[in-house]
Amino acid sequence: MRYIMTNIPVPGVPPVAPETPNLLTGSDEVAAQFIAALNTAIALIPAFEPRHPETVKFVKRYVSFADELITSAISAVENTPELAATKKLDVQKARETYQFMTAFRPAIDLVDNLGENLKFTYQVRKAEVIADALRLFAAAKGIGHDPASALVAAHAENMKRDLKRPRKAGKAGKTPAGKTPAPVPTKPPVTQ
Repeated sequence: MRYIMTNIPVPGVPPVAPETPNLLTGSDEVAAQFIAALNTAIALIPAFEPRHPETVKFVKRYVSFADELITSAISAVENTPELAATKKLDVQKARETYQFMTAFRPAIDLVDNLGENLKFTYQVRKAEVIADALRLFAAAKGIGHDPASALVAAHAENMKRDLKRPRKAGKAGKTPAGKTPAPVPTKPPVTQ
């Protein structure tokens, strides 16, 4: 008996949606949970301000001043009617901002540390597997010399093809293509 699959609808039979394979790995799922948790944490930050080129210019102009200027300005407005009358400083906003800065400084340190350590974890895991892959490549090259191991030789060639290490710009003694090296200054002769 032979069965033929078809996409033609059959009256009285509900259509069956084709199964889509789950292409997510365990790491994909953990990363998605981590990102969702980060987004939840970001939503907790009052008046979160994403980085923007125009905002960066404004921030660079003023952020280098000492934090104590905020408390001094609050005190000046609260204790001097003439300065309060200028309405140049919103004391409530200034106080809330100072409290925000004080409260979130440890969070900034923690997030910076998390970013550095997450990146390092990524690099360590890659380095460990690359080291293993290089050991495998060395073994494959040796085994691949045997004519009976043509498949191993083919895999060694594939690994060789993918064995690209990015070159670092500015290595000592190397001049980029098309560039003339700068002349090396010589010391003038010493005259007495």
